[in-house]
Amino acid sequence: MQKITSLALPFSVLAENRKEPFTEDMEKAALYCFAEMERGKGGGLILKKPEEKTVFLAKFCYPFWLAPWNGLSLVFDGLKQSAHTLAYKGIPDVKTFIESAHRSSKSMETYMAFLSDNVNYFQAPSEEKTVILEALITDPASLSEFNQCFSEVKPLETSESEIVLLSPLVDEATVLSAIEELKKLKSAFEAEVNSLNESMKLLNKTTRILVKELRGKMRAVMEEFEEEIRKEEEAVTRKVSRINEEYDEQRVKLMKNFEKQLLALQKEKVKFEKTRAQMLEKIEQYNIEAKTCAANKDSIGERKWKEKINETKKELSEIEKRLEETEDRIREVEESRSAETFKLRSEWESRIKEARMDLLELEASRDAKIQIHKQETEKLESLTANIIQQISNVIKLRETDLANFNNLGFPQKNKHLNLVYMPFYLACYEAEMKKRYVVFPPSIANSIGFTTKLKGALGKAKVKHLLVPRFKAITSLLEGLPVLTEKNAAFAREIFEAGGKADILKSKSKWKSVENGLEKLKAEGWLSDKEFEALSQKTA
Repeated sequence: MQKITSLALPFSVLAENRKEPFTEDMEKAALYCFAEMERGKGGGLILKKPEEKTVFLAKFCYPFWLAPWNGLSLVFDGLKQSAHTLAYKGIPDVKTFIESAHRSSKSMETYMAFLSDNVNYFQAPSEEKTVILEALITDPASLSEFNQCFSEVKPLETSESEIVLLSPLVDEATVLSAIEELKKLKSAFEAEVNSLNESMKLLNKTTRILVKELRGKMRAVMEEFEEEIRKEEEAVTRKVSRINEEYDEQRVKLMKNFEKQLLALQKEKVKFEKTRAQMLEKIEQYNIEAKTCAANKDSIGERKWKEKINETKKELSEIEKRLEETEDRIREVEESRSAETFKLRSEWESRIKEARMDLLELEASRDAKIQIHKQETEKLESLTANIIQQISNVIKLRETDLANFNNLGFPQKNKHLNLVYMPFYLACYEAEMKKRYVVFPPSIANSIGFTTKLKGALGKAKVKHLLVPRFKAITSLLEGLPVLTEKNAAFAREIFEAGGKADILKSKSKWKSVENGLEKLKAEGWLSDKEFEALSQKTA
């Protein structure tokens, strides 16, 4: 066991507004005033309460262990009122995973099977584990207060008769055991993070090697088919060239044949259209002649011209009929040309397709083999990326756990294990065989100001503003002592016996110190003459 240095904090420190010294006599006198204000005076209209008697008012010291670890100062509650439960998620066995990955990396098939089987191996962990660290204080407020006041600690020199040093319920071995457990847990977390990083590197490396191998296979397939496809393409080019030449010849011949038929029909159509136009002009002319004869009352001439018109109309009707027949024949020829052209093109396309068939088969075989390797590559990369993402999430989880270790204490101040005592005053009151304890925590000593004087003028006790608690979280811990005495009979007996021995009101010599303090408080204006007189009469 290492040597333990005992340190102590001051009970009171000066406020910024106080320039005058605050002596030990003044401190005791102030606590005496507070104890009197807290003491039950009895009375009551309906339920009569008995007056309390002050059994003792003594200065105690609450023990805290201050242990250096991991760049921090850890604070352990010497009276075991506190504890910290460190919770963390369990993770799958990384070592087993790495061993399986190594074994499976010898071939593509075994490695792919390994990835498929372990695709959810590192899914979000659900098993929660806990480690209970007895007496460890971790709430930020308490740690901040300890950090704030650590510079005030001094080696413990006060004799046991003047102050009660409460015996720690947590011994050095318990503290060192907790630190060792923290150390092991932190090392285990760091080892897990290292193993997880190693597993990611292994997966990345193995996948890269196999992907490279697959890409090599794809290149080999390309090379395997390259020469055969090249030769086939040359043969296809020749076949297609011949087919195209034959197609062009047939198409030209077809077009000429239909153009010849259409030309004859178009000439006939034009002839009929011109004849129809001439007949229409004649009918128009004959109408004019007939009207002229009618105007000249030449009935015979009029009749003859009308006969001419009727004859011409009959001829026109015959011409229009023959023109319509010609147009129908033109449409038939054009439709026949379209059909023959489509048929010729379909035959050409079929021949081209047939000529390219062997080439297409070769390309399909090549592409199918390459597609299989591509799918293997994609699956390999996808499975690897999925597992690596899960591993990355687990690493973040563990890194958060490691970062949380930094919240267990405040920046390291001490190099060795120390027992630090926090002073406080404890008053014990008794009425009808019932004891009551009141804790007065470490405080800040103020200077009397205008507001305090004004309150005194209004009849309120000024002295209650002399000392104000300097801590909040630590005060809450100290105020748990009365509850601890109710739970632990042995501790209660220790408190009662030690408090009686260290009572600052017990002997004349101790009371003299309190009286001196009361005079100084009165001189500063904290006590009125009446208050001073009443308090001074409480002799030991």
